[in-house]
Amino acid sequence: MRIRTALWALPLVALAGCGLTGPSAYGTDERSVTAEVGEEFTLEVPASPTLGENWYLAEPRPDSAVLRYEGRGEETEGSAEGISGGGSGTQHFDFTAVAPGRTTVKLLYCPHGLCHSAAEVTASPPPSGTASPVPVMTAAATATPNDTDNPTYYLYTITVR
Repeated sequence: MRIRTALWALPLVALAGCGLTGPSAYGTDERSVTAEVGEEFTLEVPASPTLGENWYLAEPRPDSAVLRYEGRGEETEGSAEGISGGGSGTQHFDFTAVAPGRTTVKLLYCPHGLCHSAAEVTASPPPSGTASPVPVMTAAATATPNDTDNPTYYLYTITVR
């Protein structure tokens, strides 16, 4: 009986060492990231797309000689029963460290449907006498998306060793 139990547990122990947990994830509270060459990691940010809250990778893009952008995705949880549009979740931006160096990842936080892309915010100013572009600020190192109702840039410093 003991041998059978030990054999059953062996695959679980073996899988635990195979990186089953996935790449490291960093939120808005951890904006200085150190990675090893070849390491995959994710910038994971809180979002509620059903309420118009989204994130975008902004220009300038990270140095492609140091970091490769793999893409983005989202995970959304449904809202409580009877509440429309109340779901929340996360959006994530996936990267692979490709060579030693340092680069910056610039993410744009857009609450309340105020912008629909990073390009929209950085577009040239409108002609005189028309509405001004959406104001954008850079978040302080300790800021969280709950601190503002305005589009805000979040800067991540990535060091690859």
